[in-house]
Formats: sequence, C-alpha cells, structure tokens
Amino acid sequence: MPKPKDAQTQEHDLENLLADISHENTGAERWWSKSELIEFIGKSLNAPADSAVARIRAAAKTNGWIGKVSVHCVGQRRGTRYAFGRKPENAPVAHEGKRMPAGSTSEELGGIRDFPVPANPAEAGSVQVFHGDNLEIIRGFDDQSFDLIYIDPPFNTGRPQSRTRIRTERDEKGDRVGFQGKRYRTTVVGVSGYADVFDDYMAFLVPRLHEAYRLLKPTGSLFLHLDYREVHYAKVALDQIFGRDSFINEIIWAYDYGARATHRWSPKHDNILWYAKDPHQYCFNYEEIDRIPYMAPSLVGEEKAARGKTPTDTWWHTIVSPNGKEKTGYPTQKPLGILSRIVRIHSKKGDKLLDFFAGSGSFGQAAASHGRDVTLVDNNPEAIEVMRRRFANYLCTFPRDDAGLESSAGLPRTPPTPSLPFGTDTNSGHPEVEKAAPKKAPSRSGSRKAITRKSTGTGTKQGSLF
Repeated sequence: MPKPKDAQTQEHDLENLLADISHENTGAERWWSKSELIEFIGKSLNAPADSAVARIRAAAKTNGWIGKVSVHCVGQRRGTRYAFGRKPENAPVAHEGKRMPAGSTSEELGGIRDFPVPANPAEAGSVQVFHGDNLEIIRGFDDQSFDLIYIDPPFNTGRPQSRTRIRTERDEKGDRVGFQGKRYRTTVVGVSGYADVFDDYMAFLVPRLHEAYRLLKPTGSLFLHLDYREVHYAKVALDQIFGRDSFINEIIWAYDYGARATHRWSPKHDNILWYAKDPHQYCFNYEEIDRIPYMAPSLVGEEKAARGKTPTDTWWHTIVSPNGKEKTGYPTQKPLGILSRIVRIHSKKGDKLLDFFAGSGSFGQAAASHGRDVTLVDNNPEAIEVMRRRFANYLCTFPRDDAGLESSAGLPRTPPTPSLPFGTDTNSGHPEVEKAAPKKAPSRSGSRKAITRKSTGTGTKQGSLF
C-alpha cells in the first residue's frame, strides 16, 4: 500500500500539474467545471482531489495564484468555472451532458434563462402544452373536462412586463460592483416579456371566464389570480357567471419584497378568487393542508404546538427568489409553494387540471409533480420555450407545435358560451348550472367533501354588467 503524501508534497504536485495545464493546448485558455477538475486531478495525481479543488477555489477568490500559475474564476455555486494561466477570451459554456448553473443564461436558447431542469417525480402526471390564442384553443375542449382550473392572467398594469437577463464576469473595469468591492462586467443576453395593457380588460377576460365555467366538471373549482387593479370587477363578473353562492373564498397571497411607496400604503399582496361550480359539493382535502407554526406556542400546549395550525385565507409566502433554482427568468412567475397548496387541497391524484394563461408553466409543474394530468395554454413563444425546458423530464407533449398546426385543427369545435341575458338572477348563476351541477350529485370519492352552505340572501336580479 503506497504511503500517503504529506501536505507539502501534495501542494507541489498540484502546482506542477496546473503549470502543465496552463501550457498544454488541451488545457490552456479553457474553462474547467468543478467536476472536470476533480476527475482530471484525481486521475493525474492518483489521489482524492477535493482538497486540491478547495485550494484552487480559495486561490481564485484571494490572490489569484497557485505557485507561478494564475487562477481565474467566474460564476457561482454549481456554475463556477476555472481557468489557469492566460484567461480565456470566450465566456464559459455548458459542457455536453452538464447543466449550466441556476441564474446563468444560454445563448443556444436564444437568451432564455438556463435554469436547472426539474426532475420527474415518481408517479408524476402528464403535461400537454398548447401554443396559440387561449380563447380559440379552449373553445375546442369538451364540456366538463377539468376538475380544477387555475388562471393567472395579465394584471392590466398598464405597462409591459419584462425581464432582462444578464451575464456577469469579473472585470476590474466592469460597470457594477459586487461583494467585497469586486467589479464585474455586465452583458445583456436577452429580454423576455409581454404587453400588459388593455383598453377594455373585462371584454378580454369575461369570455374566457365563461369558457372556464363550461369546462369545469360539476364538482370542479376555478381559481382566478389577480391583484387590486381588476379583482373587484372580476368578482362581479364571476358572480354573474357562477352565481354568488358559488363564491367560496378570496385568498390573499401576502409577501414582503421590493421597494416601498412613499405616497400610499405599499401594495404587497395578490388576490386569488375561488369559485366552486357547485357550492354544495367540491374538492377540499383538509388532510392535505400544510400546517404553520403558532405565533405563541406556549399558550396552546406541546401537542398543538408540535402539530401547528392550518392557514387562514391569508397566505404568507415569499416571491420566487431572483437567484433561486425555481426561477426561470420569465416575468411574473408565481411560486410553487402557493400553487402546490392549491393543487393538493383542491384536486386529487389522476384529476385533469387546466391553466390557459400558463406563462412559465409553474402551475403545470405543481400539478404534474403531484400526480395530476395538466393542460397548459399560452400564446407567447418565449413561454413555450421555457416550458419545453421545464418539462424535459416529464411526459409532456406539444400537440399544435409538434404537428405544425397554425390553428386548432383537429380539435372539436364548440360555440362560445353566451353572456348572461338581462334579468338573470345572479344568485342562481349561469342558466345551465342546474344541468351541469345538480345539488345532490353523488360524491366522487372520499376526498370530495359535500359541504352544505345556506344562501346568503344577497342575490339580486340585474343584467350583465359586461
């Protein structure tokens, strides 16, 4: 058995190896990933390479030298790349079979953020992604096809929503200053976004809400995600479409991130309206609710404190971290924590779910990873590219794109749902509600809780406002 080398000998061997790398054609002026260094150093020195790589990392972040060899470093975490001797002029690229780090950007993807591809969980559901105008596409779906619909339409902010993706590299003459005063050069590699300006927002939204009602199964639910700008108008419209008794909750997603207003209270929440097609029978899996800590656990006893309490209709949850693994770089991405809660509690495994404002596909990932089959629709090519990458490890199809179709050819055509006639009782909702959702429909499974709610007595006779 060979005698282990002492620390001084190991350092000398590493210096000689790096000197060889910096002069050889195969190693000079190229970027090395950590895994490549570990494999190369381990084979070359016939010894574990972890300590050698740690020394390289420390040298790159301090004086920049190991012996007489200069050490260069770019990137962070899994995306860190190293070079020895003369610094390569080209930027580091992803090696075949390896991922670039979270937060980096691949030019091969046309500037789309090169986020880590999510793994496919066991028993994951299938994903189907349609590219095109969502109203045209969903009108081709069969009646009562979906158990749960979640939509996160544009908020009508009055300005374009966009995200600029950049790449930063160490440069003493760079345009930005980072940690410990080090300077970095910024390169803009792509911009993604969409227009969020509507002259008549409700004329855009209401026909899609009618279709959502038609597509829901009798025990299905709709979750509409908006903010303070349009949510109140949307609730009036949904009261007319579903009936006021079908309104179950307004969920407030509260977060504390970003700049503060100086002339009013800073708006730091979104509104999520929950409507059940049949207010007497819908899916609410109480056992699936994730618990949160008591704020004063000493007042409730050890058992309750350990179990935690159920959330209220106000959900505190951070936004998607700008530098986290979950971030795709697509504008207005919603966190998986919020969407997974909706999926788990308001549907069951094997159910069919729909999001026809899919964006980056966050709801699709939340649904499929919990064993639901999900259909996604979006008309933005950048959103489709993000979803192609996001669902690379899932059972995912792109029917229209893969077939080269420019319209909903092959989909059964369904005439648009008419608006409510003047004088419709908004407490009874859509004229077809009795046909679609009888009040005493049998429960589909044990997870479907039949909930009886008395009429609030607030129904009024009025015409459609939209």
